[in-house]
Amino acid sequence: MKASQLHAILRIGPSEYMRQFRTQGRLYMNTLRYFKTLEAKDRLRADKSEGLAASYPAAKMKISVGGHEIQNLVGQVRFGHPDEEHIAIMSFYAITDLNLDVVVDDRALGFGDTAVVITDGPRFIELLSRECERRSWKWQSGLVDYVDKDTHQGDMGAFRKYSDLSYQSEFRIAVRTGRGGPIEDLYLGDLSSLTETCEASELKEFIKIKKEA
Repeated sequence: MKASQLHAILRIGPSEYMRQFRTQGRLYMNTLRYFKTLEAKDRLRADKSEGLAASYPAAKMKISVGGHEIQNLVGQVRFGHPDEEHIAIMSFYAITDLNLDVVVDDRALGFGDTAVVITDGPRFIELLSRECERRSWKWQSGLVDYVDKDTHQGDMGAFRKYSDLSYQSEFRIAVRTGRGGPIEDLYLGDLSSLTETCEASELKEFIKIKKEA
């Protein structure tokens, strides 16, 4: 399920990283492969299915090896993404039409003690676009589409994940630098005028949503 309307995006993380993000515009981005290979104990960030190219119910697939068809396939047949080491991502929590009642899922608060809310999304994206263009990097941003793990058939890619992670309500930036590996040197400059910050535990009180009648 993908939200139809985006209201705001925010970052939740350790205070020092959030300070760097707000005052320097630092966007540290790890690769799809990094999140795929994280140890399971980092349950908020680890995702064994990260960066799949496609996923199909086994019952709808026919696989032959050496001319012999493999019988009785069960579960999902999943195809890995060949560029998982060359696509770096950064994730934001998105407030959308799907989660207005809760604002932020409590599980997402586990990402860190500090929150930074972007109050001028268009300007933030403009700064990102300008910097990526200057470096001749290809990039894309958008909401993640969450699909059923057992029934989905078709493409996955960097902007589609399984619905058991839908509580993360993710808005994602994906960048191809052409060099592979994480991005450690992307700075957009001081974002203080485009953001507000608070303790993550106070986020639900910090963000006020007024619903129109």
